[in-house]
Amino acid sequence: MILCFDFGNTRLKYAFFNGSRLRETGFLADLSLASIAEIKSTHTISLVAICSVIEIPDAIIDFLKVNFQVHLIAKEDATVRFSEYDATTLGLDRLILAEACLAEFPGQNSLCICLGTCITYNLISSKGEFIGGAISPGLQMRAKAMSEFTDKLPLVSIKPDFSPWGKDTNSNLNAGVMAGTLFEIDGFIKEAESLYPNLKVILTGGDAGHFAERYLVNAELAWKGFLSIIPKS
Repeated sequence: MILCFDFGNTRLKYAFFNGSRLRETGFLADLSLASIAEIKSTHTISLVAICSVIEIPDAIIDFLKVNFQVHLIAKEDATVRFSEYDATTLGLDRLILAEACLAEFPGQNSLCICLGTCITYNLISSKGEFIGGAISPGLQMRAKAMSEFTDKLPLVSIKPDFSPWGKDTNSNLNAGVMAGTLFEIDGFIKEAESLYPNLKVILTGGDAGHFAERYLVNAELAWKGFLSIIPKS
């Protein structure tokens, strides 16, 4: 069994693979030895693969290396190519998504939009090259910013059922977040399609489900990238 960790800014995710089959996914309560020990005890593990955009305590890395074969995913593992993009500035989380797109849409132009703490747009060509992308505030960040940077606007809970034209302050704020994000996504897709015809578009990330009626959503897409990039032996 392969145990994969995906440590993001907001969520600490894990997945178990039996060969190429995704068997189980979940979240760690915190980045502690106790949390890791709790999930590792449920399976016989042959490899631990880690992708992290946050700092991992040395004690956790040492613990894993003593008990398992550990692979810390690095940019050198990638098969996606770069010619004009500065690969040294690309986060591992986005690299994993690029690898997932190569596996999901081989030989096709693709745009992966990940709705997490931030929203990332990742454009990959049919030749397997990372063309470029964008980063913008995520849904919760947008809502929180409007509350924190003003004196009287409240912090609203995001509602997936929305109209672009709210009827009170709360629905106006929700419309600004949800419809604003929808229009942003539509704009990036339209621009990408003008450059790369027959574009495959896929959404992923914790907030992608809010837009599942409008776009193809795959909540497990990043794990496909993990499986593509980790050592096979």
